[in-house]
Amino acid sequence: MSHICKKKPAVCTDEPLSNSSICQKMALLRNILSTAYGPTGRLKQMHNNVGGHVLTTSTSTALLKRVDMSEPLLKMISTAVQHHTTRYSDSGLFMGILMLRLIENTQKYNLRTAAAAKVYKHIVEECNTYLKGDSCGCKVPVDLTSCDSLIALKTQHISSLIAQAFLYSTPCNSSGVTCFGRTVTIGIEGQSVRLLVDVPEMLQTVDLKRLGSGPFKVVVFNVSLSGDISDLEDVVLEIHREVDPERDLLQQLLKLGEQVVKDKVRLFACQKVVHPILHHYLRKHGVAVIERLGLALIEPFVQITGAQAVASLYSSVPAEAYGIVKGFCFQSCGSRVLLQLLPSKDAAVSTMVLCHRNETMLEELKMTCQRAEHVLRLTLREPYALLGGGCTETLLATHIKHMNQSKAATTPAALCVSQSEFLMAVEAFCNSLQSVALSLEHDGQDCLIDLTYAHRWVTDIYSKTCGCGLVEDRSNLEKTLLNTVYHTFSPVSLENTDNQPRILHSFSAKLNALNVAVEMANFVLDVKYIIKDIN
Repeated sequence: MSHICKKKPAVCTDEPLSNSSICQKMALLRNILSTAYGPTGRLKQMHNNVGGHVLTTSTSTALLKRVDMSEPLLKMISTAVQHHTTRYSDSGLFMGILMLRLIENTQKYNLRTAAAAKVYKHIVEECNTYLKGDSCGCKVPVDLTSCDSLIALKTQHISSLIAQAFLYSTPCNSSGVTCFGRTVTIGIEGQSVRLLVDVPEMLQTVDLKRLGSGPFKVVVFNVSLSGDISDLEDVVLEIHREVDPERDLLQQLLKLGEQVVKDKVRLFACQKVVHPILHHYLRKHGVAVIERLGLALIEPFVQITGAQAVASLYSSVPAEAYGIVKGFCFQSCGSRVLLQLLPSKDAAVSTMVLCHRNETMLEELKMTCQRAEHVLRLTLREPYALLGGGCTETLLATHIKHMNQSKAATTPAALCVSQSEFLMAVEAFCNSLQSVALSLEHDGQDCLIDLTYAHRWVTDIYSKTCGCGLVEDRSNLEKTLLNTVYHTFSPVSLENTDNQPRILHSFSAKLNALNVAVEMANFVLDVKYIIKDIN
């Protein structure tokens, strides 16, 4: 017997930011992101109430994917951060914290939404002009010929190895259109962390001994060679009596095998499964077989061999589809035996083999390395970096505050806001930036700002430099607590210093995060109604 339920009316929430429950959830999200921020950010462990997989992470990408949010505004904020990290791989936590702080401070200062949006948009345009200009005090050029400047972009112990793998994937001495190589990342559980450069796959020693010395001809297939009819996918078969399609398919595979043997192929690779009979036939004729390469390895495999992936088993392999390798050998790493391919010419392909004692931290390490490589590639396109350690935030906030206070007589009229609203919005924006710098401290130490260069400091007797490592401490360098009242000033440019910054951030990633954070904060502040269908 069917049962018809009466449709329930949609739930409408007006002025969602005046709802204490929604504000508490936003504050909780900001606290989660803030406590995970920076090199000493605290790990978060997530699991559901009935057990299952446990995730331990401090990255915004993994955090926000696993946190289930019921509030539409929080979902929108989370989606914006995830879209940013998908494109830039960095500054996701910075973007989330700044966005939520801007929303909170707008309410705290009791600013009109329209006035705040106009001033925030004006300020972020000033930030873009300053950060892209030659006089920017928190931007440094990145010398791509120096490993030191690359390593400064990441402060982990493995940063030098990440830089090495990145350099291996960067083509050199190329003319015309240049394409990036690939870094394949493989995790092995049970060992301490190290890095190797190789191409993985299991193979027996006896197969390699038969081959002798290289170079060797290679063929690569990206279709299944299992001989299974189901692998033909959405194809309608019309089978006549006394016809065995599986037998005919196997004969076609063996015909393919005969051709590659005749063409003196010595390495036969397949993205998917190879039929056992074809596998045996090839090995019998001195051909080494690699199967189940997977989608992630096909592209770098093609790059390193110079082969063209063959997509059909019903036609002969064209001569131009064959590739060459100089040789291959085994590399052992923990519980895995890997095959290292030696390219016949320069190939911008490498493999990072990452090892750790447990699966959870191995995934975190793998994600960190992949993000780091992506950031380095962004730096090739725009060879600049921003000072880390909270110094960019404090310096930018000081510059914006000083510049806008000097223009407080003229700018408000141009923006159609009152002078008091303009100054309060500037204060809210600068306070939000400095709050991001405050989020870097997780051990209860006070965060300071010096009143000369506007860099961030911590009250640590062992620390002799600022957060980024560029400014050295001295007795006459006046400092005050962050986010307290102090006189406005124009930060002094640091000149004639031999110091190099210890921590840098991706210029492209942070600039985009700043712009999207302000845009999303203005959008959330402008939401007047939330209409939710509860059926």
